[in-house]
Amino acid sequence: MKKVLKWIVRIVLGLVVVVILLLAGGFVLINTPSFQNKLLKRATTMLADKLQTKVEIDSVSINLLTLDAELYGLELEDRQQRKMLSLELLQTDVDLWPLIRNDEIRISQATIKGVRAELHHTPNDTIDSIANYQFVIDAFKKDKKKGKAKKDSVAKKKKFSVALKKLRVENIDVTYNGYGAKLGRLLFSQPDENTMKVAIEQLSAQWERTNKKKGYQVSDMAAIGRLYYQDLNGRRTVDISDLRYKNDNHRPRKNVGKPKRGFFDHEHLNVTAQLKAVIDHVGKDTLHATLKEMTATDPITGIDIRDIHGGVGYNKDGLQLENFVIRQTNTTLSFDRGHIQLPSKKTGRKLAYSTSTIKGRTLLQDIARPFAPVLSKFTLPLNLSVSMSGDDNSMMFRNAKVWTDDKMLTISAKGHINNLKDAHLLRVHFDVDQMVAKGGIKEKIINQFPVKKFMMEQLRALGTIQYHGFFDVLWKREEFQGLLSTKAGNLNFKLALDETNKYVLGTASTQELKLGEVMNMSAIGPISAKADFKFDISKPRTAMMRRKKGGKLPIGEIQAFVKEASYRFAKVTNLTVNIVSDGAIAEGSLHDPGKYVDLSCTFTFTNTNEMQKMKVKPSMKVHKLIDTKKLKDQFMGFFKSDTPEEEKLLKKAEKEARKQQKAEEKAARKQQKAEEKARKKEEKAARKQQEAAEKAARKQKAAEEKAARKSE
Repeated sequence: MKKVLKWIVRIVLGLVVVVILLLAGGFVLINTPSFQNKLLKRATTMLADKLQTKVEIDSVSINLLTLDAELYGLELEDRQQRKMLSLELLQTDVDLWPLIRNDEIRISQATIKGVRAELHHTPNDTIDSIANYQFVIDAFKKDKKKGKAKKDSVAKKKKFSVALKKLRVENIDVTYNGYGAKLGRLLFSQPDENTMKVAIEQLSAQWERTNKKKGYQVSDMAAIGRLYYQDLNGRRTVDISDLRYKNDNHRPRKNVGKPKRGFFDHEHLNVTAQLKAVIDHVGKDTLHATLKEMTATDPITGIDIRDIHGGVGYNKDGLQLENFVIRQTNTTLSFDRGHIQLPSKKTGRKLAYSTSTIKGRTLLQDIARPFAPVLSKFTLPLNLSVSMSGDDNSMMFRNAKVWTDDKMLTISAKGHINNLKDAHLLRVHFDVDQMVAKGGIKEKIINQFPVKKFMMEQLRALGTIQYHGFFDVLWKREEFQGLLSTKAGNLNFKLALDETNKYVLGTASTQELKLGEVMNMSAIGPISAKADFKFDISKPRTAMMRRKKGGKLPIGEIQAFVKEASYRFAKVTNLTVNIVSDGAIAEGSLHDPGKYVDLSCTFTFTNTNEMQKMKVKPSMKVHKLIDTKKLKDQFMGFFKSDTPEEEKLLKKAEKEARKQQKAEEKAARKQQKAEEKARKKEEKAARKQQEAAEKAARKQKAAEEKAARKSE
C-alpha cells in the first residue's frame, strides 16, 4: 500500500511539473518575437478585413512579465486609398495589481510619437461628402439591441477606472479640410492625487478663412511656444510663453499711401504675448483666476502692452474683472470693477461690457504708431478718468475728465461711438461740457504736433480760452461746433475737416471781438461780424503753390459781413469783407455802402504776425454830389487825413468821384434814350400786329357771309 501511495504521489508530482513546464514553455513562447509577429500578422489581417482598407504595422513587442507593450509603424488608409493615419510609436506600461484589488487599471507610463493624420469632410464634395474617418467609427460601433430587455435580466456591467501617471506625446501633425495643427511635445504627470503637471511645447494651428464682406482669403496662425500648468494641493498655476497670433489677407496694409493713418490693421497682425496666472477656484459653472502678469507686442503695428494684471471671474452671466491694471510704455490705466457679458446664440444674448471709473496717466505718443502718427511727438503727460460701457457695435463714455499736471488744461466731456462694424457709418461724438486752456498751454499743445504753425501770436493774444460745444468724427470728415470765450471776446464757430477734398471750411460769428487787440492793430476796435471761411489742407496742392510762390500764409478765402466796427475814432456798419490768400500774398477788399457814397478799399499782406504792415488802397463811389467838407468827414473818418499824402489822396478821390458821377449820369441818359427807342419800337410792332389781326378778322367775316349766301 505504501508503495502504491508512493507511486501515486510521484505521478501527481510529475504531472504538476509537466503542467508547470508546459505553462512556462507557453509563457516563454508567447514572449518570443517570432510568435508575436505571427499574432501581429493575424491581427493585422483581421483588422484590415474589418475596416475594409489597407492596414500595416511594422512590429509589436509585448512583455507579459512586466506588462509592457510597444507598437511600431502603424499606417492606415481611408476608403479612397489615401494615407489617413500613421503612427511611429505607441508604448504603454500597465500595472494590473490595482485591478485585482480595487478594479483600477493603472498605466504607469505611456508614450505616443510621430502621429500624422489627414482627415477630410467636405459635405459639398462628392468624394468627401462623408468624413474619410467615418468608416473607422462605424466599424467599432456597438450594435444596438432590438427591443427592450427586462431590468432584472440585464447584468450590471462592472466599471473600471483608469489612472494615468505619466504621458509623453511628441511630433503630432493633424490636418482637417486644410486646417493644420501641430504639437511638438506634451508631458503629463500625476504622481499622486494632489499633484498634476502638464507641459506643452510648440503647439500651433493654421487655417484659412474668407472675408465675408469682400470675399478675399485671410490666412491665420496661432501658436504657443510653451505652456506649463501645475496643480499642487488645489493651487493651480498657468505660465504661457510666446503665445502668438498672426494673420495676413495678402493685400496691402490699410495705411499704404496714407501717412496720417496708423499701422494697425486687424488683418495684418503679428502679436506675441506672455502671461502668468493663478486659478483660485474651479466649479461646475464658475471659475476665478488672478492674472499675475501679461505682455503683448506687435513690432509692426506698434502694439506694446508692458503689463496687464488683475482678477478674472467667470459664471453664467459672463466675466467679472476686478482691480485691473493695464500699462504701456508711458501709460498706466486702472479700474476697480468691470463686467463682460458673453454672447450666446442659444439665448440670443449679445456681447456687452461696462467698467467702473477708469483712472490713469498717459502720453498720447504711446498710440501714435498703431492709430495716429500725428501724435508721434506728443510727450505732454495727461491725466484722465472715465467710465465706459458698450457692446459689439458701440461704446459709451461717461464723466470723461482730462487734465495736465499743472491744471493749465482741464476738459470735462461725455460721448459715444456708434457703428463700429462699418467704417463708412462710424460716428464718434463727444459733448465737451467745459474746456479751459490757460497761459501758454495752447502753444505747448500745438507744438506737440508736427504741423506748420499759423497765427500763433494771435492765439497768444486771446489769453485764457474756455470752450463749450461738441465734435463729430465721421467717414473722412470731422466736424466741430461750439462757443469760445476769451479775454478778447466770445466767438461762435462751426467748422469741418473735409478729408475727401482736403479742405477746412466753416463759419464764425461774434457780437463783440477786440480784433485790433488780437491782430496787434490798435487802430481797430471791437467788431460784430460773421464770416465764412475755407482753407486748403491738401499737401500736394500746398507744396505745388509753395514751389511757385513760397509764402508763409495758409491758402484759402474768407467772406465776412461786419455788422459794426470801429477804426480809430470812426464807426462803420454793414461792411462786406473778402480775403483770398494763395499762400504767399493775401488780397482783400472791404466795401461800406452809404447813402451818398460807397466807401471801399483793397489791402494785401504777407504775414499774419505783421498785419500792421499791410498795404491799403482806398476808393469810393459817389451816388450824388455833396459838399467837399462833408465828403471829407465821411471818407477820412475811416481813413484819417493827417498827412499831405493823405490830403493828396483825398483830392484824387474827389476827382475820381466827380468823374464817376459824370460817367454814371451819361450812362443813365444813354440808357434812358435806349429804353425810349425800344419802347417806340415795341409800340409800332404792337400797332402792326393789331392792324394785321383786324384785317384777318374782316377777311374771315366776309368769307363767312359769302358762304352763307351761297348756301341759301
